[in-house]
Amino acid sequence: MRHIRRFSTALALFALCATSASAQQRRVTGRVTGEGSGEPLAAASISVVGTTLGAYTAEDGRFTVAAPDGPVTLRVRRIGYKQRDVAVPAGTNEVNVALTRDVLQLETQVVTGTATQVSSVNAANDVAVVSGEKLNQVPAQTIDQALQGKVSGAVISTNSGAPGGGTQVQVRGTSTILGNFTPLYVIDGVIASNTTIQNGLNSITSAASGASANYASSQDQNVSRIADLNPNDIESIQVLKGPSAASIYGSKGTNGVIVITTKQGRTGKAQVDFTQRFGANYLSNKLDLRCFKSAAELDDAGYDSTGFDAAPNKCHDYFDEFYGNNPLNYQTVASVRGGASSGTTYYVSGLIQHDAGLAPNDFYNKQSLRVNLNQPIGSRLSLRASSELLHSLTQRGISGNDNTNINPITIFSQTPTFVDLNKRNADGSWVRNPFLAGQNPFQDADMIKTPDNVYRLIGSVTGTLSLLSQERQTLDFVMTGGVDAYNDQSKVIAPSATYIEQQNSNPGTVFNSNGNVVFANLTGTLTHKYLTSPFSATTSGGFRQERRETDITQVTARGFPFGGVTAIDQAVQVYPREVNPPIVKDLSFFVQEEFLTLAERLLLTAGINAERSSNNGDQKKFFSYPKFSASYRVPGLPEVTNDLKLRLAWGRAGNFPTAGRFTFGTTTLDEGLYGARLSTIKGAEQIKPEQATELEGGFDLTMFGSRAALKATQFRKQVDDLLLLRSLATSTGFAQQYINGGQLVTNGTEIELNLVPLQNLGGLGWQSTTTFSRAKSKVTELPVAPFNPGVGSFGSTFGNVFIQAGYSPNIIQAYVGCNVPLVNNACAVADRKLGFAGDAQPDFTMGFSNDFTFGAFRLGSLIDWRKGGKSINLTNNYFDGSGASDGLLADTAASNRRIAEFRKGKPVYVEDAGFVKIREITLSYMLPKAFNNALRVGSMHDTRLEFSGRNLYTWTKYTGLDPEVSNFSNQAVGRIQDVTPYPPSRSFFFSISSSF
Repeated sequence: MRHIRRFSTALALFALCATSASAQQRRVTGRVTGEGSGEPLAAASISVVGTTLGAYTAEDGRFTVAAPDGPVTLRVRRIGYKQRDVAVPAGTNEVNVALTRDVLQLETQVVTGTATQVSSVNAANDVAVVSGEKLNQVPAQTIDQALQGKVSGAVISTNSGAPGGGTQVQVRGTSTILGNFTPLYVIDGVIASNTTIQNGLNSITSAASGASANYASSQDQNVSRIADLNPNDIESIQVLKGPSAASIYGSKGTNGVIVITTKQGRTGKAQVDFTQRFGANYLSNKLDLRCFKSAAELDDAGYDSTGFDAAPNKCHDYFDEFYGNNPLNYQTVASVRGGASSGTTYYVSGLIQHDAGLAPNDFYNKQSLRVNLNQPIGSRLSLRASSELLHSLTQRGISGNDNTNINPITIFSQTPTFVDLNKRNADGSWVRNPFLAGQNPFQDADMIKTPDNVYRLIGSVTGTLSLLSQERQTLDFVMTGGVDAYNDQSKVIAPSATYIEQQNSNPGTVFNSNGNVVFANLTGTLTHKYLTSPFSATTSGGFRQERRETDITQVTARGFPFGGVTAIDQAVQVYPREVNPPIVKDLSFFVQEEFLTLAERLLLTAGINAERSSNNGDQKKFFSYPKFSASYRVPGLPEVTNDLKLRLAWGRAGNFPTAGRFTFGTTTLDEGLYGARLSTIKGAEQIKPEQATELEGGFDLTMFGSRAALKATQFRKQVDDLLLLRSLATSTGFAQQYINGGQLVTNGTEIELNLVPLQNLGGLGWQSTTTFSRAKSKVTELPVAPFNPGVGSFGSTFGNVFIQAGYSPNIIQAYVGCNVPLVNNACAVADRKLGFAGDAQPDFTMGFSNDFTFGAFRLGSLIDWRKGGKSINLTNNYFDGSGASDGLLADTAASNRRIAEFRKGKPVYVEDAGFVKIREITLSYMLPKAFNNALRVGSMHDTRLEFSGRNLYTWTKYTGLDPEVSNFSNQAVGRIQDVTPYPPSRSFFFSISSSF
C-alpha cells in the first residue's frame, strides 16, 4: 500500500501541473453510414490523424469534431467495419463517410497492455478474437463449450456429458506438471475465479476409497466455475495465447489469458432484443449390451441361471431406458441498450436457462442479471460500471469411477439385459436387482439428490481521468477496481432406504459443502499518448494489487436412524473438513512503451512487469516479466495483395506456485477421536513461480480486396523452474518436499485462413474459416527420478502418464508385453514389460467453419477435427470383466480379443482418441419487414427464426462413449481416463429472436 500511496501522490501533483486543451480553430461535421445500405452508424469513432482530437457519431450517424486549420485527414472506425481515412481540404467543414463491413474482422482492436490496445493490423502477437455473434451462433451451456473449434492453438475438451459443463481449456500445449494449469480469465477488468470446488460425490461412490471415501475427491465430476457466465452478454473474447502476449499478467500468464469484454450501451433510443429458445438433448452414443437368449449363454458368461427363464422374452437397452429421456430445454434472453445525448449509456440483460440431463432428475438451471453503465462527469472524468449477478443450480447425477457399484453404467456392466430395472413393485418401491444386492440406478436417480447451488457476483468500476488533453498529446489516469465473489453450496443426500445404502453398516449418507471464494483486484494505469505525423508513442505504467481468498467447509455424515432426517447432527458418524488456505496477496508494477512509425507500418513494443506474491517463499522478492515485440507492414506489394505483416514477439510470464510454501497438518480419526499430525510433505521456504519464456514469429497476409486473410505463427515456449516433488530421507520425518527445477519445452505451429469466396453475388454470400494448430511438448530436464504424477492414474496395468526427461509430459506408460515366454497364452504381472503406449496429446487439431447467406436465409456449420492422441478406456474393462457387453460388435469377439491380449500384458485399453465432430449447424431465416408491420407490435424489426444443433455426429475409432472424457476432470496432465462417464448428448434448438 505504501507504493500505491506514493504513486497516487505523484499522480495528483502531476494533475495540478497539467494544462488544459488548446483552443481549436474550426469544426468539421458529417455523417457516417454503411456502404450499400445507407443506414446510419452510431458509435463510430472519428479522429483527426496526427492529433488526439476526436468524437463519436450519434444514433443518426452524425458527428462534430474539432480540427485545426488547413488540410486534415479524418480516420473513421467502427466495430465490424473497415477503417477509412478521408482527406478534408482546408476550408471544408462538412464530409460524409460510407464504411464497408469488415467481414473477416481484420481491424479489430486487440489487448496489448493493462490499459492499451492496438489495431490487429499492427499487432505483433497472434491474438485470437471471437465475436459475441460467432460465440452464440448455436446455444451452448457454457462459454468454453461455445469456444470449441474456434480458436487455433486451444484444445478445448468436455470432461463429461453431464449437464452444467465441465470443460478443460489448454492453450499452446502443456505448460506445467504439478502447477496451475488453467488460463486466466479477465472479465471487464476483473480477474475472475475458475476455482473448482468438489461436490462430494465421493461420499457415495468411494472413487477414492479407504479413509478418503469420507471426503470430497478429484473424481467428483465437478464443473469449472467459468460455466456460470452468460454467453449472450459477451461482445468479444480475446485469447492471449502465450507468455509473449500475456506477460502483462505476470505470474498468471503462462497458461494464456482469456479476456472477455461484455456489451455496453450506445447513445440513442433504447433497443430491446429478445430471444426465446426451445430444445432437447438426445443420447448421441451408447454401448451395445449383450442379449442373452438362453440359460446356457447365461451360465457360460459366468452367471448363475438358476431361477431365470431359459429363454428371456426381452432384452432391455439400459442406455435407452435410463439416458433416453428427452425433456424440454429452454432459454430466455432479453436485453435493452441505449443512452442519452449527455453521454450516459446503459446495457441491461437477463437470462433464464434450463437444460435437462439425459438421466432422470438431472438438470442445469441458470439465471443472470447484468447491468453495465457508462457516465461522463464533466469534461475530464468518466465512469464505467459493470456488474453481473448469477445463480446456477445443478444436479448432475452419478457418473465416473466408483467402488460401490452405484454408477449406472457400472450396474449395466454387471446386470444381464433381461432384468427389467425400470419397474416398480406393487407397493411403489423399485424392483431389486438380483445380481447386485438390489442396486437399481432408477431408484438412485429417483431418491439420491446431488444439488450444487451457486450465487455469484462479478463487478467492476473503471474511472478514466483526463489529466492532459492537447492537440498532440493526452495523459489519462485509469483506475479499475473489481471483485468476483461466489458462494457454492453443494449437497449429496442418499437416504437409508436406497438399496445401495442398506449395504452399509450405517445406512444413509449426507454430504454438505459450503465454499466461499473472493477474488479482488485494483489496477491503476497512467497512459501518455504523443501523436505527430512521423510517429506516435504510447507510454503506460502503473500498478495492480490482487487478493484471493478461499474458505471451504465440508462435512460427511453417515447413519440416519430416523427416515427423512438429513440434519448432520442426527447422524451416527460425522467427518468434518475445512479447506482454508492463507489469503493470497499479489502486488505488481508495470511499464510499457509502444512506438508506431513509418506511416504506421512499424510497431515496436517493450514492457516489463515486476510482481511479488505471498504465494512465494520469499514474499518480498519481485520477479520480472519482460516482453519485446515488433511488427512491420511491408510496402510495395503486388496488386492482388492488400497487406503483408511480419511479426516477432518475445516475452516471459510466470505460473504462481499452487503449493509448497507451508507444511500443513493432516486430520486423523482414531477410535472416534479427531486429531492432527504434520503432513508428510515438508514446506519449502524458497518456492517460486515457474518461469515460461516464449518466442513467437509469423506473418499476416491479406489478399484479393481483403477477401482472403492468412495468419501463420510458429512459437517456442520454454518453462523453467517447474514445480516438482522430490523424495526426502525418512530421517527428516517427511517423505517429500516441493522444489523448483527441470525444464519443459513446447514447439508449435498455428495457421488460420479466412476467406470470403462469395460476397453479395445475387444475394449469395459465403465466409469460410479454417484453423490448424499443433503443439508438441517435451521434458528436457528433470532433477528428480522419473515419476508418475499421481493424477489420473489407475496404474500401469491399464496405463498412466509418466514424466521422464526426453519424452512428452503426456506419454502413457503401460505394460506392452511379456519378458518371458507365455504360459497358456498368459503373462504373470511380475513378468510384464513396461514401455510407452502412445501420447495423450493430439498430433494436431483443425476447425472448419462455413457460413452461407442467401437472401434472408443463413446456414452455418462448424466441424472440429482432432488427429491422434490416446485415451485409456477403462469402461471397456468393466464390460469385458462381466461379459455383459460385446463392445460395438454383434457378438463377444471384441471383448474376448481384448481379454486375451490383456492377459498377455498388452495395452489393449489404450486407444486412439482422435475424432471428427460436427460441433455446430444452424439454419436461420429473417422474416420480411411486412411480417413485422402486420403484427403492429411497437417498432419490432429484424425477427429471425432459427434451427440449430450442437455435437450432432462424431466419426472416431474410439470404442468408448466419447473420446472427449476425463474421469479426473481438469488437470495439467493425465486427463485421459475413461471410467464409466456420463454419456454424451446431441442438442437441438428452435429459436426466435426479435429487436424492438
